[in-house]
Amino acid sequence: MRCVALILNLLVQYGIKDASVSVDRVRGAVRYIRASPSRLTKFNQRVKEEMIDSKAQLCLDVPTRWNSTYMMLKVAEKYERAFESYVLVDHNFFLDLTAGDGVPTFDDWEIVRRVIKVLEPFYHLTLKVSGSLHVTSHSLFEVLTDVHCLFDGWQDCGDLDIISMTSKMREKYNKYWGEGNKINMLVYLAVIFDLRCKMSFLDFGVNLLFPNVANDIMKMIDKELHCLFNEYSSNAGRIELFEGRFSSSTNLCSSMEIDQSEMKTGLAKQKYLKKKKQVGLESKSELDRYLGKDEKVNNSSSFDLLLWWKMNSPRFPILAQMARDILASPISIVASESAFSKGGRVLDSFRSSLTPLMVEALVCTQGWLWKSSDAINLEDYVDELQIMEDDLFKIPEDQEDVSRLSTVIEAQEES
Repeated sequence: MRCVALILNLLVQYGIKDASVSVDRVRGAVRYIRASPSRLTKFNQRVKEEMIDSKAQLCLDVPTRWNSTYMMLKVAEKYERAFESYVLVDHNFFLDLTAGDGVPTFDDWEIVRRVIKVLEPFYHLTLKVSGSLHVTSHSLFEVLTDVHCLFDGWQDCGDLDIISMTSKMREKYNKYWGEGNKINMLVYLAVIFDLRCKMSFLDFGVNLLFPNVANDIMKMIDKELHCLFNEYSSNAGRIELFEGRFSSSTNLCSSMEIDQSEMKTGLAKQKYLKKKKQVGLESKSELDRYLGKDEKVNNSSSFDLLLWWKMNSPRFPILAQMARDILASPISIVASESAFSKGGRVLDSFRSSLTPLMVEALVCTQGWLWKSSDAINLEDYVDELQIMEDDLFKIPEDQEDVSRLSTVIEAQEES
């Protein structure tokens, strides 16, 4: 499994390489404005005079991270008129930028708008695949189809610059995902375990991406799916053997139960119908029943796929075990890399004496605070803090209170 976010990063960096000069000029202009509070004040005055209705703040990017470049360009493009008029109030702006990459021109802003148009869908796709609080494995195949559709749409847009960027990005795309029979099989199987897609969407997507070999790929997927199901079924053989004995005795008893109202006629037909119903149920495996039935679910973004499998595990015990293993595969290493980066920021050269336990506590606490959906209101704790302070600094009544207070003060001074 490759990191999808990393490959998307390579696609974008390779595609916008021709627009690097225009991006560098805009970056230089933003850097100049943000370098001084007085410059930023003058710039905000120009924004008001130009009557630009935007409250977004100029932000610098990290050149190696294209998503931060997208955010910088998206904000800077809104203030194009302010940048053009800022030259009139600060002559050093023109001189400083001319010594570097130059001042952004009208053509540069046009190129920036094209770059923003290309980067925006990839920005949202990156956010989608790099999530760590929801399942992402079933999203990879959808990302492949979305990128393919984006390329097809841009190829016929008529804009030569966008067509050029699209051609380069498609070249890099085909390097990683251009051959369907070389894609990890888990990418396909994860789609099947999304009950909103199953085989129908998978067949549609495979024919969209690889029309020449779609039939061969679907046969391979069907074969691997049944082999995997048989493997999981064999591991649960003891449970199935016990359930089979229990169900066979139950079916034997039920087969002896004949409708008393039809005792005189139709005895053979009643046995035939019961036998036909029993054979029909036994002939369909758990996998066939799941694939053959359309489940009614909510297609909104709030749908919890793991919760559905948990609730329906009694119906599909073997498939639920398969879904738990397959859907657990992350398609991006962004979350793990972020955890290591966060630890590096906590344990820097000035705090190198922190113990591993304290570093873990700081990192986990920060993660819990970020995950919390309820904002912390300090006003709710003011009374409680005041009581604690009053108890700490009140005048002691006896010698025992004096010794306790001195111990607390010494501990605070040492910390």
